[in-house]
Amino acid sequence: MARRALQEFMSTLLNDRPLELEIKFRLHGGARAALAEHPALSGNHRAQREVSTYFDTADGDLRRAGATLRVRRHGARRVQTVKLQGPGGAFARGEWEWPVQTDTPDLRRLAETPIAGMANSPLEPIFVTDVQRDVREVRQDGATIEVAIDRGHVRAGNAAEEIAELELELKQGDPGALYRLAIGLHADATLSLAAESKADRGWRLRTGQPRPAERHTDVDLPAGITATEAFRRILDNTLGHFMANHPAATSGSIEGVHQMRIAIRRGRAALLLFKPQLEPHAAARFTDALRQLGRVFGEARDWDVFCTDMLNSAESGGVARSWLDLLRQPAETQRIAAHTRVATELEAPVLTSTVLGLQAWDIASDASLVDVAPDLVASLDQKVRHRGRRIAKLDYEGLHKLRKSLKKLRYGIEFLAPLLKEEDTKRYLHRCKALLKHLGALNDAVVAVKLAEQLGGERQPELAPAVSALAEWTDDRRSKIRRDIEDAWAKLQDAQLPACSHGAKR
Repeated sequence: MARRALQEFMSTLLNDRPLELEIKFRLHGGARAALAEHPALSGNHRAQREVSTYFDTADGDLRRAGATLRVRRHGARRVQTVKLQGPGGAFARGEWEWPVQTDTPDLRRLAETPIAGMANSPLEPIFVTDVQRDVREVRQDGATIEVAIDRGHVRAGNAAEEIAELELELKQGDPGALYRLAIGLHADATLSLAAESKADRGWRLRTGQPRPAERHTDVDLPAGITATEAFRRILDNTLGHFMANHPAATSGSIEGVHQMRIAIRRGRAALLLFKPQLEPHAAARFTDALRQLGRVFGEARDWDVFCTDMLNSAESGGVARSWLDLLRQPAETQRIAAHTRVATELEAPVLTSTVLGLQAWDIASDASLVDVAPDLVASLDQKVRHRGRRIAKLDYEGLHKLRKSLKKLRYGIEFLAPLLKEEDTKRYLHRCKALLKHLGALNDAVVAVKLAEQLGGERQPELAPAVSALAEWTDDRRSKIRRDIEDAWAKLQDAQLPACSHGAKR
C-alpha cells in the first residue's frame, strides 16, 4: 500500500483521538540528574529490561510506508506492535498491539492494520534495541501519564549507538496535561526533543542514511468543523511536518532544511490566517519565535541555492567558469557554516519550547469555520492586492513584501481547500504559484549578488571581478523576470478568489 494511502487512512483514524500520544526527549548527564530530583517524578517506579526486534521486508517496504513492526520481550512476556506515522501532529502515531508467543511476528495480526497488504511479503529482523527502562505513573490534571527513562543501545549488524531517552506517554485523559508536564520538565531540566524514534535510529545505523526529508500532507477539515478544531489540526500538521524533517536537516540535508523552512512559513501563515480568533499576546510570541527560527533556516537555504543552483545557472548562462570557480570554495565554506548554525538551533532549548508551546496551545472559539473562513482569506487577499498595486513601479523590496504576503495567502487557501470550491481553488492556486515562481527567481537573483558581495568584501578584493561577472548576468536575468512577474500578476487578478462550498468536504 502506498504511503499516501496509509496517511489518508490515518487522517481519518486520528480525527477523534490518536492511538498513541508520546513525547520523547534525549537525555544528557545534567538532565538525568535534574529529573532524578524532580517532584513531578517522585513516587513508586519499576525497572524492567526490554529487548525489541524490528522487522521489515528486505527492501524496507514498511519503512517507506511510514510503518514499523516490532516484537518486544520483557521477562517471559512478548508483545507485537505496529506503529504508523500519520498527520496527527509532532507526537501522535497509530499503534496496534497484541501479545504473542514467539520472538517473530504473528503475520495474521497484520490483517487488523493498514499494512495488511504487506502481510504476504517476506519479513526479516532488521535491528534490535536493548534498554533498561525505569517506569513510573504520573497523574496530572486528571490525566494518567507513563514516564519512562530508557538507557541502553540500538544495534544494526555491527553498528551500535547508545540510547538515553525520556518518554512521556498519555495513557488516559486530556492531551493538554501531557504537554504541560513536558513543558514543566523542560523548564527545569533543559531537555531536547528526540526527533528520531528508535526505529529511525536503527534504520540510520543499518543504511547510513537518516530518515529522508518529507513534504507536508494535506489537512483534513470535515464539514461543520469549528475554527478552534481547524486551527488545531492545521497547527498539528505544520508541527508534524517540521519535526519529521528534523533528522534530515540535522544531517545537513539540503531538502531537510528546505522542508523545515517551509514548515516554519506554513506555521506563521496559520497564525496570521487565524489571527482574529487568537489571543494576541501568545500569537505575537509564537510568531516572533518562528520568525527567529526562520532566519536561521533561511540563511542556510540561501547558501544552498547559491552553491547548488545559482552558480551552475550562471555558468550555463555564459559566465566564465574560471570566474565562478573563484567563488565556489568560499561559498561552500559559508554554506557549511550556515548548516552548522542550523544544527545548533535544532538542539537549542528555544526550539523545544516553541514546539511544545504551540502543541499545547489552543483557542476558544465556537464559531464554525465555514462562517469565518471567507473573512480570514479576504484579509490575506486584501494585503496582497495592496502590496501589488502599481507592480511595474515596485522596487525589489516592494516585490519581496508582495512575495511574502502572497505565500501566506497561498498557504491559507491550501489549508482551507477542503471547504472551498474545487475548480476555483485549483485555478487560483495555479496562478498564485506561477507568480510566486517568478518572484522567487527574482529573489534568488538578488540574494545571489548579496551573498557574492559578502564573499568579495574587504578581506578578498581579488574576488571583485568574479562578483561583477555574476552581477552582470543577474541584471540581464532580472529584466526578463520582471516582465514575467507583471504578466503573472495580471493573470492572478483575473482569477476568482475561491469561495466556500457550503462547508461541505470534497
